[in-house]
Amino acid sequence: MKKNNSLLTPIVFLVIGVILFTDPDSMVKFISYILGGLLIIVGVYRCASYYIQDKRMGVVNNNELAFGITAFILGLLFIVLASAIEFLIRIFFGVYLILIGISKVYQTFFTTDRSSKFYALIVVGIIFLLGGVYTIVESNITLSIIGLFMIIYGVVDFISYFVYKDNGNSNPVKETVIVKEITSEEEELKKDKKHKKSKKGE
Repeated sequence: MKKNNSLLTPIVFLVIGVILFTDPDSMVKFISYILGGLLIIVGVYRCASYYIQDKRMGVVNNNELAFGITAFILGLLFIVLASAIEFLIRIFFGVYLILIGISKVYQTFFTTDRSSKFYALIVVGIIFLLGGVYTIVESNITLSIIGLFMIIYGVVDFISYFVYKDNGNSNPVKETVIVKEITSEEEELKKDKKHKKSKKGE
């Protein structure tokens, strides 16, 4: 069962990675709908649980009601804004890359040594800045990159499963040697016991 689970992981990564790489919009919408539906179910359950506890048991738990309403609203937002989720992810990663680029360029102002490290910081900072802007402007690029990494991971993990699947099996030669060693030790112990008994008998 453990081997099946280890094989299932790379297959799942491959499938999700291919979908993200080829059609990220559909994948994001699908995930948004699933998450939204789950949050709505949880919200309705928590609100119902609150009213049941209040009416039948007389227990008032405002946290339960607040959590239920919040989950329900978040679920609706995930469903209604499913098309905008990809844009929000893009903005988040783009801004993050731009901030990294700015920090790299900012470090150069405090670098007095005009060596290769100085120019490397500038180049890396500019690359991050351009990558952040490109991520914001170009739709689906972030999710496509994530999908590509998932595909690479899935392929490597899938190949590794078949290459190293026999490594977990025990080596029959080693087992035979161990068994022989244990048997020889047991025989020696028996001989020692017999020898001690014979001495006592004398």
